[in-house]
Amino acid sequence: MKTIRILMFIVVGMSVFEVEGTTSRPIASCKNSKEKGYLVANCHGDQGQKLESIPGNIMPEVQLLKLQDNRISKLTNNSFVIYPKIKELLLSDNVVHTIESSALTVLDELELLDLSGNALQEAPVGLPASLIHLNLNKNPVKHMERLSRAVGLQVLKLSNCDLAQYPALGVMPNLVELDVSNNELMDDLDPAKLAATCRLTRLDVTGCTALFQLPESRCRCLRVVEWTHTYKIRVVGMPPCPAADDGGGDDADNCTATSAMDDEARAVFKNCMVEWEHRNTPYWAIGLGLVIALVVLLSLCVCLRRRNRRRHTDKVQSVPAPDTKETIDPTTTGNNKSEPAALLSSP
Repeated sequence: MKTIRILMFIVVGMSVFEVEGTTSRPIASCKNSKEKGYLVANCHGDQGQKLESIPGNIMPEVQLLKLQDNRISKLTNNSFVIYPKIKELLLSDNVVHTIESSALTVLDELELLDLSGNALQEAPVGLPASLIHLNLNKNPVKHMERLSRAVGLQVLKLSNCDLAQYPALGVMPNLVELDVSNNELMDDLDPAKLAATCRLTRLDVTGCTALFQLPESRCRCLRVVEWTHTYKIRVVGMPPCPAADDGGGDDADNCTATSAMDDEARAVFKNCMVEWEHRNTPYWAIGLGLVIALVVLLSLCVCLRRRNRRRHTDKVQSVPAPDTKETIDPTTTGNNKSEPAALLSSP
């Protein structure tokens, strides 16, 4: 009897696990199509449904999954295990506040993730290395150190996130575009933070109305302007630097003098470039090695072909021309008589 109870407990436990892992997924009404060469499942909330979790009846091969304007609040470790081919995941305008550590790790082909208009207070953890574009607009996100682990990230959007400071992203050498627009409380920026994104080409600070508004921020503002000019960063919406103090306490000469802040920025920039080379040099080396190997192979093929042609030409020239006339040996002429003639000439 005791054994039966134990078996029943195990069966019930397995059933609960199965329900929570798979069968508890909602059934969604999604429209399947093909867009940009991707297999698309459109489960947008405007189709008369408000999903609260990731549905379980989407085609497993889906590459572009549209889940905007639903009521999804949590992404669990099992949310996408049956959809590993997703390249673009659109989850804007939900109520996502929690993303478990392995929820996104399984999406090793993911390139674009749109989580704008949710309730995230921390940057997602477990972002795959394949991710290129991340949209976190309109999230009250404050902690973003985890983003540096997204080694392939090139575009990051943090507009309307109520940021009081320029985001501390850590070293992100692959990032080329950063949008921190419409963060009205963000009042400061310095070259060292820009240096951590050493390959940045575009920065949007439009609508950051508190940025460099205090008189004492003049020097820092001028250094940021100089840094962006030196490293060719296009800054959109940059406010003018505060005017010089007429009393001479903060003149242009003092602002352009070398400071500890400049040394720190250069050190951070150097570290960022070293990290970029570390991440990307192997690919360049492999590519260069393949090119060199291909050139060598083609050269060998050409040399072998030329040598074979020369051998063929020399062989043809060394063979004597055939003689069409029959050669008669005079020593054997007398012995080449016909049989009747030989009989007549015999005694």
